Amino acid sequence: MVKTAIKYKSKKNELVEIAEKLFLEKGYEETSIEDILKASGLSKGGFYHYFKSKEEVLAESINNFAESLLKELEPIIEDQGLNALEKLNRFMEKKIAFQKPRKELIKYLFMVMKSDFSFYKYCLIIAQKYVDPFTRIIEQGAKEGIFKVEFPRETADILLRAVTSVPQSISFREYIEDKTKSLKYKASMEAIIARALGIDCKEIRIF
Repeated sequence: MVKTAIKYKSKKNELVEIAEKLFLEKGYEETSIEDILKASGLSKGGFYHYFKSKEEVLAESINNFAESLLKELEPIIEDQGLNALEKLNRFMEKKIAFQKPRKELIKYLFMVMKSDFSFYKYCLIIAQKYVDPFTRIIEQGAKEGIFKVEFPRETADILLRAVTSVPQSISFREYIEDKTKSLKYKASMEAIIARALGIDCKEIRIF
């Protein structure tokens, strides 16, 4: 039973990796299930054994991304030689490094979130996985006197929701397509996060 579950998960991840490559090469919207079938060698029935739609493949891709990033975050949090601000910046560096090769895929993800509220809610659930680790960093920073935060968990939750809700903005497409507006939005978001933590915005780089 355990071997069967491991084999199922392994094959599912393999299918996600194949689909991700196609999304990045052709674009998410231009990639069809038929393209995924051709690249993977699976039959249509085989594909539906793992996923019901292309959107589910993208959702699994984002979940895998989140889980991988969380694994990278844990040793940073546990490092006794780092203060809270150093931990926050180290994590952001990891996040940016993870996102760079997936830049186009993330753009399509945001567009799907914009048009599909169910998918948006799914991404909110994934984002909640980061509440506990961010809470731990903020709690440490509050004890060290680096962060001026009275309620660490609530602050972590609110900030994560603020970042995750970006695709729901009516100006979201402009933020993606207009570089000047994009930079202004990022600067504004960094300023809000810095103020929430009680630090100078020059001390962190979220994006």
